[in-house]
Amino acid sequence: MKRQIKQLFMLSAFAGVCMAVGMGLSYRWVARAQEEQPVTVDAKGLDRLPPIADVAEKLNPTVVAITNTSFVKNRGRFEGESPFGDDFFNWFFGPQRPGTRKPQEEEQRVQAGGSGVVISPDGKILTNNHVIDGVRGGDTTIEVKMADGRTFKATILGKDKELDIALIKIDAKHLPYAKLGDSDAARVGEWVVAIGNPLGLEHTVTQGIVSAKGRQLTGPGLESFIQTDAAINRGNSGGPLLNLRGEVIGINTAIRPDGQNIGFAVPVNMIKRVIADLESGKPVSRGYLGVGTRNLDNEFQSSLGIKEGAVVSNVDRGTPADKAGIQRLDVITAVDGQKVRSGDQLVAAIAGRRAGETVTVTVWRDGAFKDIKVTLGDRKEIQKGEGQDGEEDDSAPRTDPDNPKQMNLEKTYGFTVEALSPANRHQFGVPNDVKGVVITFVAARSGAAEKGLQAGLVITAVGPKDIDGLPAFQAEVKKAGGKKPLLLLVRPPRGSSQTIAIPPR
Repeated sequence: MKRQIKQLFMLSAFAGVCMAVGMGLSYRWVARAQEEQPVTVDAKGLDRLPPIADVAEKLNPTVVAITNTSFVKNRGRFEGESPFGDDFFNWFFGPQRPGTRKPQEEEQRVQAGGSGVVISPDGKILTNNHVIDGVRGGDTTIEVKMADGRTFKATILGKDKELDIALIKIDAKHLPYAKLGDSDAARVGEWVVAIGNPLGLEHTVTQGIVSAKGRQLTGPGLESFIQTDAAINRGNSGGPLLNLRGEVIGINTAIRPDGQNIGFAVPVNMIKRVIADLESGKPVSRGYLGVGTRNLDNEFQSSLGIKEGAVVSNVDRGTPADKAGIQRLDVITAVDGQKVRSGDQLVAAIAGRRAGETVTVTVWRDGAFKDIKVTLGDRKEIQKGEGQDGEEDDSAPRTDPDNPKQMNLEKTYGFTVEALSPANRHQFGVPNDVKGVVITFVAARSGAAEKGLQAGLVITAVGPKDIDGLPAFQAEVKKAGGKKPLLLLVRPPRGSSQTIAIPPR
């Protein structure tokens, strides 16, 4: 009996130890789980569908169909000429006598269509510029058809070709109109509704989400599109992209012809900034800094010590940025307190200001933030200066040829440079007044190639230091020791210089 009691006691003790160990393990598991929680989303709202039908019902009356009709005079066939060709008539009647045939002018009717959205009760309508921009040299009329079937002739108040936006007006009152929302507040993944006239199918409603923001389609410029997967086709141009409150957050503008459900809308906040100019019929006034920028990739981040902003890759001489003291390799982080995380955001922020306006540009320089006051120039000055960069100046002083010695950085950075000489200046089209070293080889499987380095580009600076020849370049490269990224200012034969961060191999 005592033996059984003893065994029972030992068994209970063992169970107690196991429970204690288990509780300890369980505690550590629970504690760790509390520290590292999975990402979840609040499920409220999942019990109801988005009010797309409500948006469609209330906003459809604000959407219009726009028809742009142009009449163009073309040189037609000769008087008395057969529509089947000369041979047909000559067979029966013989050749025409000289001097009796006169060319006739034929009028050709050209039509294009699109959509628009009413934004005021007195008939102001937003649409795309390409929807109402008639054929050059033609007599153009614009007709607007309302949801209730009424039609009106429209007049153009103002156009913004860079933004592809136009403001037109019809003679009407007490119209239902849409409210312009806040495109900056739109979130990726948010439900949106597109209404328009795709392929002539009036007042078609499609739904989707905001797929992305800040998209560019044709390279640096004003573009900062909202991307959406709401079905958009030809004819949707100029129609509204709406949030679920029925507010316009964009004007549908473009599609990717090589894809499906990839559409783009001009953010309404960019449009708001030019509405006053469009209403007055004056040319749109846009500010500009005069800098080239690049986004902060890993190499720039590690070299400059900051993770967000737009790094200044070049500053054009005599521009507002140059006069205000903005320098190459400054990282612009804000404009008037508005955060700048990329070059696209900087372009949008500056272009949204008027020429002559003074803004505060916050830059990161030498490990500290600095505020710089800049009076913006007129963006139209950019077009005036196009084609000037990189043109050879025969009157420039000709320097003695550099020693054509090479520096092979293929193993450390993936490229080779050579001192500038008359021979390679001629080979690569480098003007005589440009100083630096020329790239002669780039390894295909290198970070240099991935970053865009090519033979013929001239390196004019490494980091903040200008390079006047091969010895200066060698000295700056030696400082990096083959372990740090090289921040190179490179100059193409034609165009603006850019700063590129080249990682070590």
